Amino acid sequence: MAKIPVVDNLIEKNLHGLSVHYGRLVMKVYLRITLLVFGKASPYLIRGLYRAITGNKEKRIQEFLEGTKIWAEDVKKITKTSVLVLNQFTVPEKGHMIFLNHVNEMDFPYDCYVIRKPFLANQVIKKAWFAYWWMTAMGSQVFDNSKAMSIAVSVKNLIEGLKTTSYIVYPEGKNTYSEEIHPLKKGMVKIAFDQKIPVFVALKSGVTTYQEYQKGNVVGYLGLGVHNPTDFASWEEFQNHLYQLMHSKKQELDEMLEKECLKLQNV
Repeated sequence: MAKIPVVDNLIEKNLHGLSVHYGRLVMKVYLRITLLVFGKASPYLIRGLYRAITGNKEKRIQEFLEGTKIWAEDVKKITKTSVLVLNQFTVPEKGHMIFLNHVNEMDFPYDCYVIRKPFLANQVIKKAWFAYWWMTAMGSQVFDNSKAMSIAVSVKNLIEGLKTTSYIVYPEGKNTYSEEIHPLKKGMVKIAFDQKIPVFVALKSGVTTYQEYQKGNVVGYLGLGVHNPTDFASWEEFQNHLYQLMHSKKQELDEMLEKECLKLQNV
């Protein structure tokens, strides 16, 4: 079977030191993207391309976002995973950054499934040509922080994009392979503060279980509402507030998910 660049990158770089079984699962999950694009998800691909040709950007984005849901449902099925939303929350349609903890390669399909918004990704995604193409088609942006000029352009594009959508941001800046919330990077927090962009915060729990076993997993999400940077005197104060919120509520979410897992076991 031919290799796909995104899979090569995940297996050879990001999965160093993790189990062989987990690596094989990630490979299986990401290889299935191509099969789904030309199978179950093909109607969304075709309609998305049509919307692109006719210049209907918002409809194009919606079609590709719906296509990612097909992938997530397929991942749920092959791994026998239960995805729970532990409080009913509404993701802001536009004008917000959506801060969400980033665990490992397995959280991406579920973030697409539950949050269903474009991503504000870093430059690394460009190395994965197919994933990059699909993410761009679904309205995601790549934030280039390599130099001052590219940062200015990226911020300008972000502000323009926020007029019609909200973006998922991973403020920890990397896969953590942990259920703990890591310190939030300066970049996105400071941009939100400087540009007065409100932040909707959400958390997920249970994704690290894939690093131990590959079926019967339970993943839970919790919404923590909108937090406005104008309520804080400095970006550092805003950063600390968001980190403390995510850290404390993550512990609550872990406990809630543990109770839900017990309920599912007893059904």
